[in-house]
Amino acid sequence: MNLKELLRDVDDAEGPGLPSVSASDGQAGDAELVSISAGNAEDVLTKHVSRLTKAADDGRIVGGNDTSIQAVPYQVYILLQKGNDYFQCGGSIINKRNILTAAHCLTDIQKAYVRAGSTDSNDGGQQYESRALIQHPMYNPTTSDYDVGIIKLLKPIKLDGTTTKAVKLAPKNSKVEPGTDILVSGWGTTSENGNTSTNLMSVIVPVVSNQDCSKSYSGITSRMFCAGVAGKDSCQGDSGGPAVSNSDKVQRGIVSFGIGCAREGYPGVYTRVAAVRSWIDLNSLI
Repeated sequence: MNLKELLRDVDDAEGPGLPSVSASDGQAGDAELVSISAGNAEDVLTKHVSRLTKAADDGRIVGGNDTSIQAVPYQVYILLQKGNDYFQCGGSIINKRNILTAAHCLTDIQKAYVRAGSTDSNDGGQQYESRALIQHPMYNPTTSDYDVGIIKLLKPIKLDGTTTKAVKLAPKNSKVEPGTDILVSGWGTTSENGNTSTNLMSVIVPVVSNQDCSKSYSGITSRMFCAGVAGKDSCQGDSGGPAVSNSDKVQRGIVSFGIGCAREGYPGVYTRVAAVRSWIDLNSLI
């Protein structure tokens, strides 16, 4: 199976605009990047379906609702450059110089452009360029284990506390209990193989135990947790985005992969932030 993610084109709020994007359909199963440039170029990243998308037409989180950046001010939109192709991911602000995302979003990427402080993926807020792209050294593209990465920015984000705010990260080694309501946000597709959205979306999904999740996926590790229910899920284009506990807005996970989107019996799989917190702290110093 192949995983593809749709990207969108992003205008520069503080400089020249970015290239426009063309759509490509995505299919869950194997992790692939979908590019934004003309054509349907894909880059297979893993044997899971990562939730990275190619810049394209409208679409978003499955079974969710429109939201605003004020509701999730830690959320950012990421446009990723690989040669002449561009890809879309989500991410979260962990401090004024660092963005947390998925490792698979950064594979073979040369530069990242981050839009912060906007509900619209194409307009508003402020845009920042990457200084460095860091993948966890133990990231395994075949199993999606340790699927965590950091984008270091050239200039600091202006944190206003309303549309741009650093997210609180889960404490080291803390657990995500089954049944916990997780809020996931992003500009990904609204259906499997669908189109991406220009408006920020969010959905609340319940955590599923790793034991139950292992009935659907092989290779679920302690660096992962699963969440979802039939009809509600993250999807292509949401990769790298934040998954926070709805009660306290602490980031518990990073959108990683899944088979399809919102399929019955196949919850989304997330990198567990608490399990990689030490690495995040070490690599996100200002």
